Amino acid sequence: MNDFRSLGPSASLLAILMLVLLPLSTTTAASSDPQGLDPGKLSIVWEYERTGSDATFWKLDWSPDGSMVACCFFDTTCVVLNATDGGVRTVLVQDTGTTRCDGYSPEGTLPMRACSFSPDGNILAVGGDTREITLYDTGTWELLRTLRGHQGSVLCLDFSPDGRYLASGSGRDKVVPNNMGENLTFIWDLSSFEVVKVLTGHKDGVLSVRWSPNGTRLATASDDRTLRLWSFPEGIELRSGKGHTSGALDVDWSPDGSMLMTGSRDYKVKVWNSTTLEELMSWSDHNCVRSVDIHPTEELAATGGVDLTLKVRDLRTGTELKVLKEGMVQHAMVMSARWSPDGRMLVSGLGKSHTVIMYSFTGSGLSDDDFDIGPLTIGAMVLIGTAVTIVIFIPAIKELRRRRD
Repeated sequence: MNDFRSLGPSASLLAILMLVLLPLSTTTAASSDPQGLDPGKLSIVWEYERTGSDATFWKLDWSPDGSMVACCFFDTTCVVLNATDGGVRTVLVQDTGTTRCDGYSPEGTLPMRACSFSPDGNILAVGGDTREITLYDTGTWELLRTLRGHQGSVLCLDFSPDGRYLASGSGRDKVVPNNMGENLTFIWDLSSFEVVKVLTGHKDGVLSVRWSPNGTRLATASDDRTLRLWSFPEGIELRSGKGHTSGALDVDWSPDGSMLMTGSRDYKVKVWNSTTLEELMSWSDHNCVRSVDIHPTEELAATGGVDLTLKVRDLRTGTELKVLKEGMVQHAMVMSARWSPDGRMLVSGLGKSHTVIMYSFTGSGLSDDDFDIGPLTIGAMVLIGTAVTIVIFIPAIKELRRRRD
């Protein structure tokens, strides 16, 4: 028996059924989820738990090529991890003579609060309660420059899309109220390393700053409860969003620049029109929302905070599609969570457990190109099994009966 044709016309029909049904069954997941971004499949790829220090984890950032994750801790330290396996690439420590012990920062250290990679990935900027911003060469990890000028703690950092400028927000955070309440945003020219604009107007710490995708505007979120929009290079305040009833902790732009998202101490996530700052949506949470990040496809958003969970939401409705509960297991807040540049991974940092967790959409190891069992798949397999029984086994049974007779 060399092929199906030797089994007769019934077997030929079986072959046709298999050719039709098998491709249908193996492409079910891809057709219903063409980009393979099913939140239900998000699972842990690796966990990094920092040892040798009890310093609280605070903020993280991806390198533009998706190969590294920089993580700031409350002990004057920034740990750079390999995004593939969570291995440590390097540990950067700001040298300071100031001693401190407050339960969040180990004695003799100061909190690092912000880190940001340049768009070309060649520079990593780090800042915190030292009031300085240190720039590192990511090829050698040598210190390139120290930027000085802030009198308040450096609470947030972000490079302009063209890499020519660095925005830094300052103030006195509510968690560890160190330094003065400067409440300013500096714009640094990285060709001269000088401050070229100072954005004034916030009445409390500037906790998050983000450039628009085209680099013509900046958004700042502050503990003064406001979201503010600024023009660049003019540095003029364009709008002020005043929907939050407590401090705004984080802000993000949609990739097309049409929307802004904020998380707040008022247990709310808000979505705003980025031109008018009209409030488009408001979603409730169970506690302070410390981190918000919009997915590159603009279909999903990641939000996390003091309720110890990381939520993946439908950006159009705010519906919770997946709740990641590792923070509840470790009794630690989700301080910062960010999608990878290609949108295939999600990394999260947990405060008091000083742990970083990497998630992937691949779930149990299946990619969107691999075989996946869904309802249509199961139905197709049943049909094929039935066809096999009819075409092969029933004629064989009849033949046995004929021979017995």
